[in-house]
Amino acid sequence: MKIINKGDVFTLPAKQITQDMINRYADAAEDHNPLHIDPEFAKTTRYGGTIAHGMLSVAFIQELMMRTFGRDWLESGVIEAGFMAPVRPGDAIVTEATVMRAVPVKDAENKLQVRIQVLCRNEKQEKVIRATTEVTVT
Repeated sequence: MKIINKGDVFTLPAKQITQDMINRYADAAEDHNPLHIDPEFAKTTRYGGTIAHGMLSVAFIQELMMRTFGRDWLESGVIEAGFMAPVRPGDAIVTEATVMRAVPVKDAENKLQVRIQVLCRNEKQEKVIRATTEVTVT
């Protein structure tokens, strides 16, 4: 069983957001909302420019959890995320996870139920996503 303790911190290095990355995500997700891909249109909105799809940033959480927990994440991982601020081209997003709880699974030998708080921040240290994840670790 992997050893996980309350207070452990896991970090994904900064991911630089580009308009090309947003456009490629739009193609992959088949979500071509002009708020994401049309700079001229997006300038007329309350955001004043294009913003990344929320799920593009959630993918960074997925990546960090996969790197940290591997197959356990694939088999049992759950994310509950809230979007706090838009992610824009030019932002550098850092994803940091802190273990809030790691307790043995009742009636299961060598398993831990792990609850993690995850924050994604831009280069200005503004929180753009706050999430809670849970995973059963073997």
